[in-house]
Parts: sequence; C-alpha cells; structure tokens
Amino acid sequence: MKLRQAPPMDGMRWMLSGVHWAKSQTFTLLGMMGFMLFGLGLLLALPLVGPLLVGILLPALTAGWVAVVESLKAGRRPTPAVLFAPLGATSRRSMLGLGVAHAAAAALMLWLADLIDPAMHSAWREAMSADVGDDARLAAFQALQNGMLLRMVMTVPVALVFWHAPVILQREGGSIARAVFASAVASLRNLGAFVVYGVAWVVADLMLSLLLGGVLALLGLAAWAMFFAMPVALLFSAAFYASLYASVHGCVEFGDPVSPEPPGVDPAA
Repeated sequence: MKLRQAPPMDGMRWMLSGVHWAKSQTFTLLGMMGFMLFGLGLLLALPLVGPLLVGILLPALTAGWVAVVESLKAGRRPTPAVLFAPLGATSRRSMLGLGVAHAAAAALMLWLADLIDPAMHSAWREAMSADVGDDARLAAFQALQNGMLLRMVMTVPVALVFWHAPVILQREGGSIARAVFASAVASLRNLGAFVVYGVAWVVADLMLSLLLGGVLALLGLAAWAMFFAMPVALLFSAAFYASLYASVHGCVEFGDPVSPEPPGVDPAA
C-alpha cells in the first residue's frame, strides 16, 4: 500500500465520478441506496441503541460502496451482499471494532458541540412548537440552522480521519490503529482535494435544489416538491456514495492496480 498525493482539482474528478455512475447505473445505485437506507432506518427505530448501531456500521458500508463500484467497473451487477461484504466472517470483528471507534469519536465531537452550543435542543422544541409566534419561530430556526452547521463542521475531521480506514483494513489487514493512522495521513496529504471535493458537492446540492424548485414553480407543481425531492435526494446520495471509490483510490494505492477514474471520465480533463 502506498499513499498518493492528489492535486486539488482531483477532488472535482472524484465528485464527477460519482455523478457518472449515478447517470450510467441509475436504477442499480438507487436500489442499493434504498436498501441501505431501509436497513439503517430499521436500526434507527430502535430506542437508545439505534443511532449507536448506525454509527458503528457506517465505516463498513463505506468499504461496501467502494466494492459496489468495483463490481460495476468489472462489468458485474452488484447485489446487497456486495454492500455488506465487509461485515463477512473474515473481517467482521475488525470492521465492528473500527465502527465502535468511529461512533465514539463522532459522539465525542457532538458532545463538545453540545457544550459549545447548548441552545440547539431548546431551539428545536421552539421551532416545532405551535405555541410560539412567527418571530420566535424564525429565531429558533436560525439557531437550529447554526447549531446543525456547527455540528457538521465538528464532525468533518472525524470523517476525514476514518475516510480510508475501512478499505485499508479490509484490503491490507493489520490493526485498527494502523488503518486509522494511514487514513488520517492520506486525508491530510490530500486536504486540498478534499476541500474541492466537499465544495463541489455543496454547490451541486444547491444548484440541484434551485433547479428543481424553479422547474416545479414554472410548471405550477410547487405543492409536489416533496414528492419529486425524495427520489432526487436518493439519487444524489447514491452519487455521493459512489464517489467514495474515486476518493479512496485517489489517495491510496493498494496492491491491486485499480484506476480511480470510471469509464468515460478523462483523467486529464
């Protein structure tokens, strides 16, 4: 295994690779995303332990999405078994251990965010209450938005530290600490590319929302916004998860020669 040094604009190529797979394998990726969200939704419904279990499983699912795109590149149609393959008997213990570390790190950052911004929970109650005035509700929504932004920013370092670790652990073996350390170094070395990658997804999300809202408004279908937004959001999420393949292989070179670019995407473009 070798760590790569990707130029910043590779972040845009990573993002476009996810868009490519969402366009060329739309129904396959929608099915995989729907299956994953359905399973995670069932776990979230469990009281107390549900969110913890989701946090533990997310790293393994990251490696699963990388395997899904690798199957597509090989001309095979992936099944949900491919998505959950990292939880197989050979790597289950290490993947679950990595998941526990990931969930603990994310919980720590969210706890720190609660110390910095303890007002978010009361803002949520005010925003959802029917007994507050419009001004108070608007202020509550603003506080809620700021609180969510703070928590997202504080969990980004956790995401970057663990970004490559599941695939490294699955392919290279070794200890969880070694995989997390290598993942953190790979992310730090390619921080510029990750900044471009993140900005590209945020801009794409904003543009898609504006385009969808504008088209529905012109057609007089604004009341159907949620009906159309759900499948669009599902496909957008599938494109993001499909791009994990390019982001991982763009930063880490494994023993098997795998190109980070999908067919149809010119690396020199």
